Amino acid sequence: MLRSLISCRSLSSSSLLRSAAPAVSSAAKSLPDLTYLKFDSNASKDLYAVCKIHNIPYMVTKGDKLILPYRIKNHEVGDVLKLNNVVTLGSRNFTYNDFNGIPEEAYELTATLAEITREPRYEVVRKKQRCRRKKTTVVEPFQTHLIINELKLK
Repeated sequence: MLRSLISCRSLSSSSLLRSAAPAVSSAAKSLPDLTYLKFDSNASKDLYAVCKIHNIPYMVTKGDKLILPYRIKNHEVGDVLKLNNVVTLGSRNFTYNDFNGIPEEAYELTATLAEITREPRYEVVRKKQRCRRKKTTVVEPFQTHLIINELKLK
């Protein structure tokens, strides 16, 4: 069951990765010229983006359902997340890549946390070499489902 949109929070790499990364000011990065991409994307209908969540790239368009193989802490079902680590924006004919990240002022990408579920339960069997004893553990990992609300160029 989805609750109403409560808050808008930012989802990027973990705090350890953020503190270890060098600080780059947004004033140092100039906004890219995306006029060809704006005209070709047909009012953001044919637009796609490659965003990184915890350094794993995901290719998304508006309306996609994104399944993450872990649980996002400190967020609840219905929260609107702002995905701010985009490395590629494109359409059928034009693509803009920047592996350091495209400035947030150039696009808007939001997602709603739809549900947090668990995968089906399975057993993992561990055995050491030359030892007959086996250890079995039951594993039931989390899954987080995100729905992409909005992808548009500014």
